[in-house]
Amino acid sequence: MPAGLPWYMVDEVYVPINCGKEFHWVLAVIVLKERLIRVYESLSSKRKKELPIEIQNFAIMLPTYLSDNGFYDKTERTDWPSLEAYKGKITQQTGLVNEIPFDVDYVQNIPQQTSDSL
Repeated sequence: MPAGLPWYMVDEVYVPINCGKEFHWVLAVIVLKERLIRVYESLSSKRKKELPIEIQNFAIMLPTYLSDNGFYDKTERTDWPSLEAYKGKITQQTGLVNEIPFDVDYVQNIPQQTSDSL
């Protein structure tokens, strides 16, 4: 896949996110057609009932970012308003996304490391 493709031309976007002050990184995979962020977390001790603030903020900010950059206007490849995951989340009059954050899902059954390992 060529580098620099616009987001509307791909199905998934991979984003490394630094969580917390411990220099700990997670992988967030944005599945655009499902309006979902899959989080790959290798430290099981970090999986809490509440999402880290960095992931929460990312899920909230992402719809606005996509809308402001004309992502939903590009329907040559995908008719975004017709997808089940977007129904009721894009206003038909303006094409703008409502203030509904992306869904977040922690991916299960991935290799884990202990909290003291490098």
